[in-house]
Amino acid sequence: MSNPKPMNIRKRQEKGKPLKYKKRHDAFKIHVIVQATEEKFTLDDVYNDMKISQLKDELEFATGIPLSIQRLSYLDEGELQDHHDVRSNDFVPGCIVQLKVWPMYQELIEAVVANEIDWVFKLGVTNPSDYHTPASDYMTKRARAAWLEERGFIALCLAAHRGHEEMVLKLINSGVNVNRKTPTGKTPLHLASATGYGEIVNTLLYNGADINAEDKNGYSALTVAERFGSKVCSRYLFQFQWQQRAKDIKPSKKVPMFAHQYHDSAMPVWMRGGRAQIYFSKILKPGEFEGTALNAPKGGHHPSVAHKKLRNATHFRDSPDSNASELDDYFPDESGVLPPINKKKKSQVKRPPTYDEWLAKQKEIERKVALENKKQNEEEMRKKMEEEEKKKEETEKLGYEKWLAQREQERLERSPRHSSPVKHAASSLGGADGYASSIGGALAVHHDGALRVYLRSLGKSKAGVAYEDWLNEKEMEINSLVRQMGVRAPPV
Repeated sequence: MSNPKPMNIRKRQEKGKPLKYKKRHDAFKIHVIVQATEEKFTLDDVYNDMKISQLKDELEFATGIPLSIQRLSYLDEGELQDHHDVRSNDFVPGCIVQLKVWPMYQELIEAVVANEIDWVFKLGVTNPSDYHTPASDYMTKRARAAWLEERGFIALCLAAHRGHEEMVLKLINSGVNVNRKTPTGKTPLHLASATGYGEIVNTLLYNGADINAEDKNGYSALTVAERFGSKVCSRYLFQFQWQQRAKDIKPSKKVPMFAHQYHDSAMPVWMRGGRAQIYFSKILKPGEFEGTALNAPKGGHHPSVAHKKLRNATHFRDSPDSNASELDDYFPDESGVLPPINKKKKSQVKRPPTYDEWLAKQKEIERKVALENKKQNEEEMRKKMEEEEKKKEETEKLGYEKWLAQREQERLERSPRHSSPVKHAASSLGGADGYASSIGGALAVHHDGALRVYLRSLGKSKAGVAYEDWLNEKEMEINSLVRQMGVRAPPV
């Protein structure tokens, strides 16, 4: 019955998920006999990987005996070690395990199980007490008080587990701590919830037991009751939990009202005062259908004649936007009969739209927005096509020879180091024909070419001569060579 992964239980509790105990598929059943009382208990969720310490933890739920005084043996009188597992001790399905207790607690357990209250209190469960053992005679006063408190707690755990309500109540009144825990973190409330004694649970709760206390596996008393299927204990625990929550609830402060709540048209307050203003609140979102208004048909009984006179005298007759004679048509006369409706007279008050009218208006607005978006998209496409056509026409106007010359000029400008001076001069003059007919043309020299920028960045050589001066000399030699060929070069 032990949960192999207690950390997962805590994580599920933090996330607010309910704990559901699931039996392992490889679990088997064993029997445990308590030698002190000759009682037999059955555990049906034992598996081979279970440690002996986990088995003792489950035996607290099954027997009510705390883990600190348990001694287990199997096949022989040797005590099973807590760090060993069930497999290493050769447990088989249906085997019988012996549960012994320390000799100093054996008589106490027998008295509690037999429900002998007087006998139990003679065995030292309260402080002070005349009960003593050979070992207790050598204890200090503080150690003896702790020993008596432990005996009283063990008696309370067994009494709560066995359902002895009178003994439980007497032990609590004698000063036994109801919230003390076993080494595994269990309280008497856990043990009573596991066995299904609702009266014991109720007694412990109303005598100060902590309903939210958890053991080392993360189980609370309510979780234990649900695990072992005790609906009575669950109902008591739920009821007590809600009662505690109700005690902590404080009445809410008086919330101030809004203006329209103080001056509601259903109250006579709005008719008092010199201004006699009408307050109302629109609770609908902007754009929602408003099917009611001040001029909507009135439901129920017609207002009385006094009501009509008071309204006309205090508000409507003084208002420049309304006509009292027209408003009289909506109120009965002194006889209580409404005047006949004059179909020819048109009311100046605008009738609120019906739902169909409002819906049609909304659809019309959506249609206009969609139409405007469509026109805008078409206008953008038209402008884009016009720009493409314009670029295409400009490209077609350029002749092939002019286009080829421009491409060649761009290539020479990008890489001036790989172009020969003669070819460069010829291309700048318009080809071979231009070179032959324009002997007096100028030779284009690119002073800021890539090579010149690079040489300028190198600075000077070790001899102190600038690299850029060397390039200038080379350009002067090329210019002289061009002059000899009949082409006038521009100055460097």
